[in-house]
Amino acid sequence: MRFRVSLTVATGLLALAPIAVNSQSMYRMATTLAAVTRHPAFYHDKTVALVGTPVELVEGALTGLPLEAPRQFVIAPKSGRVPLRALELRGRLLDIGRFASDDSRLGPLDLLKLITLASGDRWPARERLLILHGTTWIDRDPVVAPTMRNLALQPERLAGQTVRVRGRFRGRNLFGDLPAWPRQSEWDFVLQTADAAVWVVGKRPRGDGFDLTTTTRTHTGRWLEVTGRVTIVDDLPLLVADRLRAAEPEAEPEPVEDPPTVLPAPEVIFSAPAQDEAGIARDVLVRLQFSRPIRPGTLQPNIRIRYAEGVTETVPVWTATYRPGPMAVEIRFAAPLAGGVGVIVELGAGVQAPDGVSLTPMTLRFTTSTALR
Repeated sequence: MRFRVSLTVATGLLALAPIAVNSQSMYRMATTLAAVTRHPAFYHDKTVALVGTPVELVEGALTGLPLEAPRQFVIAPKSGRVPLRALELRGRLLDIGRFASDDSRLGPLDLLKLITLASGDRWPARERLLILHGTTWIDRDPVVAPTMRNLALQPERLAGQTVRVRGRFRGRNLFGDLPAWPRQSEWDFVLQTADAAVWVVGKRPRGDGFDLTTTTRTHTGRWLEVTGRVTIVDDLPLLVADRLRAAEPEAEPEPVEDPPTVLPAPEVIFSAPAQDEAGIARDVLVRLQFSRPIRPGTLQPNIRIRYAEGVTETVPVWTATYRPGPMAVEIRFAAPLAGGVGVIVELGAGVQAPDGVSLTPMTLRFTTSTALR
């Protein structure tokens, strides 16, 4: 029998822990549902904030934001139920089709039942099923003030208006704040503050006391005040500038990095040999795969290998090698194991994931062949 990930989903089906897809910093990005669905590859595995009115999906089994079929946007709350009113939603955006159906990173998150509810038995294609994961929310002020953040979150509410905002000059998207360049001119640049960013077009970034280049980071970080008209191009807000001037830095909250939620304990999800398998070659390479990454240095000290009771021989010297790609440990013996005996491999709680969460202890048992080969 092979070890498998537990995929049970209790009452809090959608109260999910963050997925560790990569090691990038997860600063929140204020955006819109239209931008996310137009540029899902850019927003995949980023923490976003967006405004919308949730609706019930799948006869009330799920909550999401309305999208034209066959696309679906599912809200997976960190806890509780999502209110069906206008909210600012905050969470990690996942394009499920960018994972293989057997991706071991999905196992600890109890996502499979959610995905089945949303898309049936077929694994969703890319850009078909978006999940806002670990979602929290706040109510939105019905009055939309002309701020940088509201430009990023609700540009349709400000479209056509002339506004004046301040922010950092970021050149021609040199920090990857936005998913696409509108290509209005060679002088287009990004203005950014806290978790919001917008494109500024229509004027070269120079004025009294400043002349900024858009293609290098030489002048990035300079503060500008921009007065201009709000428009939307390719689902991204643009500010068509009428006037630019240098500005003093403003006090602002730091870009928000959502605090990590503790992931479930790592588990062994596959073993070769399988549990209780007999007739195993005496020169076997034992392989154990984990549900999520493991600290390599915690493996060797916390693995114990012995023969079953009654065997007087000594287990050969062995080494444990961690393979980060498949998240697996390979145990190699310096000499063949004794023949026709039970072998016991124990992994203790001292084995840890990078976030310090201990492995669920496990014991693998198998029996060797009587012949060497």
